[in-house]
Amino acid sequence: MKLPSTSWAWRFVLGAVLWMIPVVALWLVLTPFYNKFLTTSAENLVRLTEHPSVTRLLVHDDHHFVITRTDVPSPKGFLDSVRVTDVHFPLIMLGVFFLGVPGIPRRKRFENLGWALLISIFFHIVSLLFWVKFVYATQLGDWSAEHYGTFQQNFWGLGKHLLDLPFKFSMPLLLWAGFYLRELLPGRESKS
Repeated sequence: MKLPSTSWAWRFVLGAVLWMIPVVALWLVLTPFYNKFLTTSAENLVRLTEHPSVTRLLVHDDHHFVITRTDVPSPKGFLDSVRVTDVHFPLIMLGVFFLGVPGIPRRKRFENLGWALLISIFFHIVSLLFWVKFVYATQLGDWSAEHYGTFQQNFWGLGKHLLDLPFKFSMPLLLWAGFYLRELLPGRESKS
């Protein structure tokens, strides 16, 4: 007997609510370690885009890193600060969406979540690259104008804002749809 779609929707909501606490708890425990990993990875990626390599991203606390350059002095000791946790908190939605979906074997849900997390890690690193380049291109006054042209300022600024707002929040839903939409569409028969 096939369950009506409203039944599926309620099971999804119930599953999402039940998975919320363990997902949030795991995210809270892993956040300081993940922030350090993202800071190091973003620094390495930024340094690949510059010659000579002068950027340093330093962990400031559990949630922030500061941006420094060896060739640009700053009275406060750093050029800007980025809250790394803000870049990846949609991982909570990702985990809840992937683990709460009904009608999919648990092993398959965890496997799909693993692949989605890998994609998200790359997205977070690229997003932080855009944050740093945005600071360089638009936030350092005369230095920015001297080293970055209008196109580069617009490219890094628009890219940072797109990655930080619409893409960051839509990513969990887009990944969820990419992994599950075909399996959940009406009329699709199981081939097992």
